[in-house]
Amino acid sequence: MSFLNRYKRFFAENQIMIVLLGIILGLIFPDVFRLLAPYSTYMLMLIFFTSSLRLETKEIIGYAKDWKMLGMANGFMLIFLPLVMWLPLVMFAPDWAMAFLILGAMPTGMTIALIADLFGGKTSLALVITATTSLLAPLTIPLIFWLTIGQIVPVPILSLFLNLVITIVIPFIIATFIKQKTPAKIIRYDFWWREISIVTFGILIAAIVAEATGGGAITITIRDLSLIIIMLIYMGALTTLAYFMSWWRTHSERATIALCIVYLNNSLSLYIANKFFPDPHLITQLVILLLAINILLPPFRWIAAHAALLDKQQAIKLKKFSMRKM
Repeated sequence: MSFLNRYKRFFAENQIMIVLLGIILGLIFPDVFRLLAPYSTYMLMLIFFTSSLRLETKEIIGYAKDWKMLGMANGFMLIFLPLVMWLPLVMFAPDWAMAFLILGAMPTGMTIALIADLFGGKTSLALVITATTSLLAPLTIPLIFWLTIGQIVPVPILSLFLNLVITIVIPFIIATFIKQKTPAKIIRYDFWWREISIVTFGILIAAIVAEATGGGAITITIRDLSLIIIMLIYMGALTTLAYFMSWWRTHSERATIALCIVYLNNSLSLYIANKFFPDPHLITQLVILLLAINILLPPFRWIAAHAALLDKQQAIKLKKFSMRKM
């Protein structure tokens, strides 16, 4: 086996480890990767461009037409999730309630399409959910904060919309145009488009972690660690509920929706916390949650792999059933 083929095989089997590697490098070399943080928008554009080269436009349109699925996913994520995450904490651990409320109210993270691709999920569906939750978030976030703490927290609507257009819409349009002009070359270099996305994603994770931690040490008590573990298990139960919510879709599609609910827009949560609740302790809590969720991403790969296996088994059963009828 050639070196290139060995590299391709190793990277294909271990590509999700780029998340852990990015976190580790961001913590060990914060001064280096913090210099790259101002270029995060350009890295997001590159990720979406290379990812869009591998997307099917018809599939995206098909998901966008399923208003029942999108309505349930957006309602669950933007309204139900932050409320059920905040309620138990405000009673039993009020010092952590605000951090989980801010995080839970966020739309899906901008890089979820690539993560869904790494997990074997439906990239097109993840892209649609990213767009819809980001467009609705400026309306739902103030509502959530008014209902919970009686305070209106305005969201930078124009900034969020422009960020959506710059990082997702424009790269997608350019990639679609290039695919139409040179389809053969796009297919030929498919492996490299994926690897460019993955490497860029790893650098982006490292830059975000380095900027969020500020180069300082993150301290956490046993009580805080226990609370985070309990809440992550609780979020796992909510994710399971989200998985079964769209029962009429395939297992891979349902796993993608569940993943979108777990991986939220951490950058926006840090922005809101810093601007409206300038408490260093709150920022530290959000950084800890950012690290915890990213570290737990690799185990979620099993869910997507199991969902894909179920879809494959179901397809085989349907094929056998069709052959018997013939």
